[in-house]
Parts: sequence; C-alpha cells; structure tokens
Amino acid sequence: MLNYFKESDNDKHSNKPLRSTNIEFQELKLCFRKMEQNVIPLIDSHTHIQEHSEIDQENIVSRALLSNVRILVAAGTTIKDSEKSIGLSNRYPNVFSGVGVHPTELTSTFSETEIKNLKKLANHKNVICLSEIGIDYQDNSPDKSLQRIAFDQQIKLAKRLNLPVVFHIRENKDEFNASNARDAALEILKENVGIMGIAHYFQGNWTFAKRLLDLGLYLSFAKPLLRMKELEETAIKVPDDMFVVETDSYPQPFKKDRSKWTEPYQLPTIVKKISELRRRDIQTISQLTTNNALNIFNKHRFLIEKQLNDT
Repeated sequence: MLNYFKESDNDKHSNKPLRSTNIEFQELKLCFRKMEQNVIPLIDSHTHIQEHSEIDQENIVSRALLSNVRILVAAGTTIKDSEKSIGLSNRYPNVFSGVGVHPTELTSTFSETEIKNLKKLANHKNVICLSEIGIDYQDNSPDKSLQRIAFDQQIKLAKRLNLPVVFHIRENKDEFNASNARDAALEILKENVGIMGIAHYFQGNWTFAKRLLDLGLYLSFAKPLLRMKELEETAIKVPDDMFVVETDSYPQPFKKDRSKWTEPYQLPTIVKKISELRRRDIQTISQLTTNNALNIFNKHRFLIEKQLNDT
C-alpha cells in the first residue's frame, strides 16, 4: 500500500512531522473505520485526480485504498488532459483512464485530427471509456451546435471501439427542472442506438432520469445526493442494476481548507446515503455499485476485476 505521508523537497531539512497535505489525522482514522465497515471493494467511476499535483496524486490514491475504494477512473477533458490521465494509469495499477474532450473545452472546431488523436489514445490498454464528454449550456459555454457535433462524434467513436461514454449535461444556471441541454443530449443519445453510457454527477429529476434509463443508460450519484433533497426520489427509484457512484474529485482551490476538497476516499459516504434512502444494508449497495461499474466497463472487466482482487 502507498504511504500516507510522503517526504517533499521542503520537508527534507525540517523538524516537523512529514505531512504532504493538511488533512487531519482524524480523517485518516475515518478511512480505516469506513474500510472496516465495508468489505466490498468500491469503484469510483469518475474522478479528475490527474489534475492534482504528483505528490497529491499519491496521497489521494493512498487515502482511497484505506477507505476500500479500490478502483479509480480518471476522466480527461482535453487531448492533453487525457494524456495525463493515461500517464496516471501507467503509474498506479488501480487507476484506469477515460479520454475525451469536455464541452466547455471546445474551441472553434472539432476536427478530424482531434478524433484521430482521441482514437489513438482510446486504444491504450488502460482506457476503459470516453470521458468526459457532453453538453453544457452555461452562459459562457462554447457554441451549442459545436457542442452537439463534438458530443455526437465522440459517441460514434466510442461505439466503433466498443467503449462506454461518461457524459456531462449541464443546464444554464444549473436549473434543476430545465430541459434545454437535457433534450439536446437525449436527442443525440437516441440517435446512437445501443451506446453504453453513464450520466455523470447526476442532478436531475425522476422524469429526466427515466428518459435516460429507457435508453439503457446508467446514473452516477455523487456528493450532490448528500445535500439535494430533490435527488432522493431518483436514488430510491432507480433500478438496482442501473446506478454507479463517483466523487468527481477535481481540484478545489476555492476551498482554502485542503481537507474540505472532495476525494475518492469519501465515496463510502455516498454509498451510505443510498443505503439509507433505499433501506438496504451498506454491503448490498456496495456490491450493486461495483457490479454495475464492472458491467458498464465490461470490455475491461477482466483487468478491473484482477486489480480489485490484487489490491
């Protein structure tokens, strides 16, 4: 297992205890308690840990393992970021990669060159999905027609490669019941019959959830479920075999207290919330989320299961 503490260049001549982050020891003990409570290994289906510093990456992976989060999927948002995701997966055997171009990262065109570059990256042995792609209708987001083209082309690439997609849908001002971005995304998903996919960081009502589920798409629950009462209906009603869990785990420098940043080690809190809402024990919900993730990442199931057993 990786070391929780890691010596940095600044620490070598210091008399202070080695600490690479300011996360308190109590949080480390919490990781152990969560691991003891849940013997089913968990899969964090969507993170951005490649965006953290290298020393932070090691500590993040270590804390995840201590909390029994055995597999992390690092999602790319650009070609360069996707390369970083693959690089991270090469360094840590329990990290797998997603490659893709996020809708907010699009420029003036989405060219054949970008598709070719993505295809090359997607053929790497550790790439298990096209992620993160999607539709984003925030005020400052790129042209909507460009977003639709990029989303469609990346889905088609995923179908050719027999890979699932992990997609982002965001309405303007994050309106919970709005349908502009959702309708646009659903139209494209419907046109690509048979695509396997996950609605990442799901924040919609049950009506929208059913539309996704009717297409055979999975829902991914994250920390919004801990604070948004509106999501609880969906978390209760979604079929046992159609949901996974994630943390997103993007760097959050706007939170000055580093210990407040979201990390994969917090995934058990999401599982616990789902177990409470569905009135099922934590072990059962853990097993469901892990099995569902293995099903959607089926092309790489053998590699993922091997790592689950070896970690």
